[in-house]
Amino acid sequence: MQARWWATTSSLVMMLAVPARAQEAPAADAATPAADTSGTAPADAFAADAFAADAFADVVVTARRREESLQAVPVAVTAFTPAALTQKAITDRTSLADNTPSLFTINGGYPREFAFFALRGQGPAFGSTPGVINYFAEVPNATSIDGRVGTYYDLANVQVVSGPQGTLFGKNATGGNILFEPAKPRNAFEGYLRAEYGNYNDARLEGALNVAVVPDKVLLRVAGEVGRRDGYTRDVGPNFAGKDYDNLAYQSVRVGLTIRPFDGVENYTVARYYNSDNNGGGTVLGAVNPASTALIGAFYPTIGSQLSAQQARGPRQVSYDLNQASKTDYWQVVNQTAIDLSDTAKLRNIVSYAQFRSKYTYDYDATPLPLAGQASRAIPVLAPNTFTEELQLQGTAADKAINYSLGGYLDRQTWSGPAGIEEFTLFPVGTLIPPVPFFQELTSHSEAVFGQATVDLGLLAPALSGLSVTGGLRYTWEHSFTSTTLIAPPATTGTFDDQYLSYTATIDYDVTDGVHVYVTSRDAYKSGGVNGPVPAGSAFRTFPAEKLSDIEAGLKAQFDLGSMKGRFNLAAYRGNYDNIQRTTAEEVGGVVLNVTRSAAKGRVQGVEVNAALMPVTGLTLNGSYSYIDARYTRVADASAGAILNGAPFPYTPRHKYSLGAAYEAPLGRAGDLVVNANYVRQTSVSTAQTNQAFYRELPGYGLLNANVGLNNVGGRPLSITAFGTNLTDVARPVGVIDLYAGGAGVVGLTYTEPRMYGVRVGYRFGQ
Repeated sequence: MQARWWATTSSLVMMLAVPARAQEAPAADAATPAADTSGTAPADAFAADAFAADAFADVVVTARRREESLQAVPVAVTAFTPAALTQKAITDRTSLADNTPSLFTINGGYPREFAFFALRGQGPAFGSTPGVINYFAEVPNATSIDGRVGTYYDLANVQVVSGPQGTLFGKNATGGNILFEPAKPRNAFEGYLRAEYGNYNDARLEGALNVAVVPDKVLLRVAGEVGRRDGYTRDVGPNFAGKDYDNLAYQSVRVGLTIRPFDGVENYTVARYYNSDNNGGGTVLGAVNPASTALIGAFYPTIGSQLSAQQARGPRQVSYDLNQASKTDYWQVVNQTAIDLSDTAKLRNIVSYAQFRSKYTYDYDATPLPLAGQASRAIPVLAPNTFTEELQLQGTAADKAINYSLGGYLDRQTWSGPAGIEEFTLFPVGTLIPPVPFFQELTSHSEAVFGQATVDLGLLAPALSGLSVTGGLRYTWEHSFTSTTLIAPPATTGTFDDQYLSYTATIDYDVTDGVHVYVTSRDAYKSGGVNGPVPAGSAFRTFPAEKLSDIEAGLKAQFDLGSMKGRFNLAAYRGNYDNIQRTTAEEVGGVVLNVTRSAAKGRVQGVEVNAALMPVTGLTLNGSYSYIDARYTRVADASAGAILNGAPFPYTPRHKYSLGAAYEAPLGRAGDLVVNANYVRQTSVSTAQTNQAFYRELPGYGLLNANVGLNNVGGRPLSITAFGTNLTDVARPVGVIDLYAGGAGVVGLTYTEPRMYGVRVGYRFGQ
């Protein structure tokens, strides 16, 4: 059955490679040795307020660490220009996931901005590394900073690269990478301002200024965004009556400087700072365990009425016992140096340093009772300092028939202590005994060497025109250290070391102009580690690395159907998943602890589609779709079977799609009318790691967003746009914290944002 599924899907890809009259998509130079975009314009960044994103413009991506056309790169990539981000109302992690096939954002159990990504079913387990790695300016970032509100201004693009990434990028990722590329300084004087005001007192201001300090030699770009918005979830008391949650209060700034002291030498530095200070998320009580109410009721008699009271209030009103807050400070400096060694070889060095500090107080139980929560007021919960260094040699050989990349990578994460939770509550802790402190230290380092080459066989043998092969290897060494102090010293410490070899092998073929097919096989690992509070000698002390090996077949076609333009990209994949890491509650030394363990093997397979059609001039229809079929194929042992048998596979909505339309028409001196509408929907999905969870599935939901505006108002570089998100005011759970079987006996839910609407005004100046 499994072999039949793969054979059928692969055949479909090859059959679809026969196009109607193909249209050539101008590709980036395949011989370009480096992802050097310092002189390129931030596509539509200035006019993105009311601009209909051109679905058929050639998009340059860096999915293989060099510039290539989206339609030619043999990797499943969903790319968003600044105009597309605005058109689809992408402003945070959830909206990015809504508009990307197979991408899912995990909410619940922490402040809303701390959501994590999962891609093709690959996400985090408690205490493990992410399955999806975010990158900013080509530097991997394991902290949850990129993708949140305050990320999406002044970008060149956002690229979601699907599937195992284990050879060319800095960190192994079993699910894929999300690349946030900032707009780099240009050789021009230009800039833009954009202001927004909407309901809930939503007020945001962003802008950028680009200056050629010394033309062609010293280029400077400064950009920033500030946002404030009232919360849409309100506390009814008795403890914090009138306080709002899910509010926004952030500021972000970036400074980019490009220096070209000599011909063939370029140094680009980007520094950024992000700060947020808000009231945390509005978690809503969703269930109460009747078995827990008898014991809890002896101390808190109102426990039995909490659920009915919450249901009567609805999901936008809550009652908490903890004074919630969430604060983040983050800064990073990235330096990229490129030196042309010859006409065919370039040396690149990418070095970075970052500091992340986060404090938050969070009411896990979502009631006015002290059942579950944490407070971190004086010290940060998380306090990593991260240093990365990557050296690349990129170039071409054999008259550009071979395009290669060689290099090495290392990172070092240190910890600024003390860090942790000052007061942790989980009934009966906090009732029979005072809240307890929990301190931690997490340090790690990794090193890797890699090499990858693409051979254009058509340049070596004309009979093989259009055919290319790619091969890559990467060897990685990893070391991690954890130290956990619960209540008082001594700390429980532990180390974990691992090493592994990753590979990529690809065949791709230009069937004709504008039509490209490929088949790729690759693998990647997600690091193992130590369960901090588990003592040495326990079977749950450490957990090994996950491994995902997959095969993907893809078709990328851009074509004409009579007078209509079309684009159709399809990827079908099947992955074998080993040493799956799952979070379970295990008894260790008489105490029940959350641990990460290697629990099973599995299989993940699916299909992803991105398509667009222009039936008449000015009207563009676009859409995306993904299907995921994921299941466990084998459990590690009897105890793993007991917690996984019957459990859903997490982070895998079976069906997910988006449908959009954009219309643009000139209105003379009044300007250019632009109308956009976009509907996204996903089916139900589980975030439950095992069958120990009570809340098994989040329901499916659909959201409608739209905007209408004028661009180039009065012939000036001015745009005015009216926008609306979640126009039907859907209220559905999108995240869960499940404490039903624990001491608190409750389930907390995170809901979709309500209907938002407002006006944006944008102005651009300069070239």
